Amino acid sequence: MADIDFERRRHRVAQQLGELTVLTPAWRRFLSVPLMRNGWHVLVERENSRSDRFDAYTVGPGGVFALVLTDVVPSAAELRRIRWRAEETFANLTAGRTRYVPHMIEVLLLMEEAADTPVEARYVAVDPATIAARLFAEARLSGRSARQIAMTVAERNTWFALLSADSTAVPETPPAEGLFETTTLRADERTRALKRPFSDWMTFLDPAQLDLVYRNYNGPARFSGPAGTGKTVVALHRMARLSKEGAGRQLFTSFVRTLPTYHESGFRRLAPHAGERVEFTGLHSWTTHFLRSRDIGCRLGSGDNAFYHAWRNARRHLEPLEPNPSYWKDELHRVIKGQGIDRDLYLKIDRVGRNGLRLDKTHRELVWAHLYLPYQAALQDLATVDFNDVIDLAIDELRAAPLDAPYDLVVVDEVQDFTLMELKLVHQIAGGTSTSPLLLVGDGQQQVYPGGWRLSDAGIPIVGRGAVLRTNYRNRAAVHDYAKRVDATNTVDDLDGAPGFVLRDSEVVLPGGTARSETFSRSRAEEKVIAALTDSGYPHSDIAVITDTNRQAERVRAALRRKRIPAVSLEHYDGTQHDAVKVGTVHRAKGMDFAAVFHLTDAPTAPVDRLRGGERDRAELAARQTMVALTRARDHIWIGLMKD
Repeated sequence: MADIDFERRRHRVAQQLGELTVLTPAWRRFLSVPLMRNGWHVLVERENSRSDRFDAYTVGPGGVFALVLTDVVPSAAELRRIRWRAEETFANLTAGRTRYVPHMIEVLLLMEEAADTPVEARYVAVDPATIAARLFAEARLSGRSARQIAMTVAERNTWFALLSADSTAVPETPPAEGLFETTTLRADERTRALKRPFSDWMTFLDPAQLDLVYRNYNGPARFSGPAGTGKTVVALHRMARLSKEGAGRQLFTSFVRTLPTYHESGFRRLAPHAGERVEFTGLHSWTTHFLRSRDIGCRLGSGDNAFYHAWRNARRHLEPLEPNPSYWKDELHRVIKGQGIDRDLYLKIDRVGRNGLRLDKTHRELVWAHLYLPYQAALQDLATVDFNDVIDLAIDELRAAPLDAPYDLVVVDEVQDFTLMELKLVHQIAGGTSTSPLLLVGDGQQQVYPGGWRLSDAGIPIVGRGAVLRTNYRNRAAVHDYAKRVDATNTVDDLDGAPGFVLRDSEVVLPGGTARSETFSRSRAEEKVIAALTDSGYPHSDIAVITDTNRQAERVRAALRRKRIPAVSLEHYDGTQHDAVKVGTVHRAKGMDFAAVFHLTDAPTAPVDRLRGGERDRAELAARQTMVALTRARDHIWIGLMKD
């Protein structure tokens, strides 16, 4: 029976291809490959309107492919024209509240014997022996989506013949209720799409998101919006589009050193041929590599020894104001050195994000004289520099001698966690001018490090080049409802002083979900979280345990090992699917998402608005960290509140 079905299909394919006199035998041989598979469709121009070549596309579960029959690799200019025509043909295909992303079209050169495809080529050369492997390698579209894309393009462009050998015949006129008709998406398709991980949305974006992928900027730009609105996904699509249009270099960086590696795996699926032209690296790593390349030597230390040497003398002056030395360490690194300010400026600046503990001029004089100056002296005695000093060195070097090979685009993810000097550095990396190709991605409500700034403080002009994303596609309703109740400063700015848009105001499109919380003694934390994740029913690959500290994360990993439950640290997680529970701090979970999140944190001692001084600053920061941890979840959250 299978042989009979195969022969019937082969006969239908040969008949359809034979009816198009424009097709040569070579064309028929190549086009028969997708047509012999279920769910695949071919669009071919009915007549050869150009002397050089005509347009042909195949659409199926593997995606959309522009087909070019050729004996030689076309010129770069011709390849650009081919891509432009293809993207124009498949533009503005609306699926409910999302649209097809045209730059995801792949250009296939159909050759009698495939030429070698360079790593960074913007095409793939195939021959009769290799075309199937390329078309059928990865599923990116559902069968219904592929069919309706092909039907809608054929309806809009009547010069295309639409071919398919599926048992369901392709109608001459696609039905009006098709998936891509106007704004109505069939319920089953919409539900299926929304169930997919946000990081897997490779072929469809919200119209507001897609607009930002293609919008032209003539200077630094900013994408902001609450958690789950797709800011980073849009930035990655923008990078992928640019990598397919040009040959320039791009950089994706972040304060969190593990985040670029995590997002690189997703980007390589969007733009598999970008090669080494696109770099993904943490800012610290980029900076130290850059200074080495310029033969600028420095002995980098953590600064801990110098700080505690200075703290021994400063504590009697500062402990009465705030007894926690970590608070003063942050004052040193995030406020004074992080903003690159001198004594006079420190005495009068607004300590953004640190105003729970208000320091008057006398207090700041104490900080400068008894902490900052002794700390700097201790660094000098130890013949070391801290990373703030390394940032300063890199800024000075770039101002004196810009990069020999400038970047076409520099993307900064989670920019709200940068210090002001780090912000100035990435601007300098991008060129340091008002027209530099810098894209800043962030959300002030998700800031998990102390301190703050405004973009204007760094001399980065973004007037008219800022965009806010407002629709949450990640968190289900129950997850979103719980997370938005966390007191994580529900009034934030847009990173430049204007009113921002917060989580509680974002539109949620995913219904359902579950949220649970428990309160227990700290000694039972590991026992409770393991019981909760076991009872949840989620596979290990879908679970993340997010903690406040590295010590707590290690205790959880050890407890999981004792229970023979596989676990992987977020320090080493690159986004690849593992049959293991992911465990790490909120600082390492930033920018990631998981089906189910189990968060261990301290139970609040009092509402934030009842606290004062450094205790209030710490409570506000802890609340933002909790909100960030909870919004990593798509479907399920469990929060374990620990008490001593």
